Amino acid sequence: MDLSIIRRKVFNTLSVTLLVSCLLSFLYMIRSVETSVNDYKLAQGFILGLLLYGFYVGVVILIYAHLISVLIELLRNKFNLNSFTYIILHGLVGALTGGVVSKSALVALCIAGISILYALVDYWQMNQEDKSRSIKYILLVSFLPIVCSSIYFASISDPLPPFTAEDAIASAIDDHSITSEFPHKIGTVDSKEKGYHITRETRAKKIKRNTYSVRFIEKWSKDGEGESGEFRTFYEITRNSLTLHSISGEEPPYYNE
Repeated sequence: MDLSIIRRKVFNTLSVTLLVSCLLSFLYMIRSVETSVNDYKLAQGFILGLLLYGFYVGVVILIYAHLISVLIELLRNKFNLNSFTYIILHGLVGALTGGVVSKSALVALCIAGISILYALVDYWQMNQEDKSRSIKYILLVSFLPIVCSSIYFASISDPLPPFTAEDAIASAIDDHSITSEFPHKIGTVDSKEKGYHITRETRAKKIKRNTYSVRFIEKWSKDGEGESGEFRTFYEITRNSLTLHSISGEEPPYYNE
């Protein structure tokens, strides 16, 4: 088999995968915009969806291109099939394969559509005299919808709200049950537990843009016994990460009682 056929099939697999994945990701994001409350980072969501869909779509098309499409092209060359027959054969085999595997008429129609799109791209490139120029055209058609969709979703995304000290504190408290008794904002709270007088204090300080140091300080004493101590937990928190920086002092005895 001519190596150029394999190269063409692989290249067209990439181009059709990009087109189909772009369409699927675009439709998913449009539905997400309609149902979601927070429309942040839509362009990033679109690109992530493109990559996820691209993986599955690409595997299917790659297998199809190297098995079915190559076989159909060999039949075309042997029996001198016209362009219409070549393209329709791709669609029929795709629909049959999709129907047998999924038992779904909708899936069969979708795979038939993808197969016909693949055949159209493949047949067009097959009949171009200037192969390098045809590759440029196909790349343009493949990437232009992705670029336009990314720009569109970036333009309609809501700007992220500022990341505040309260957000940083809430992040630490939500992720760690031991800090759930501390104030959910900067300040102190007093309580009595198991004979101990306890003061819990929450501190937060901005280190740099969207980064805070959050400290939880717990002091306790036991009436009439002179028992007292202090326990400190220090976190460094950003919008997307939480790092335990240090722990110091003595763990309160009533934790284990």
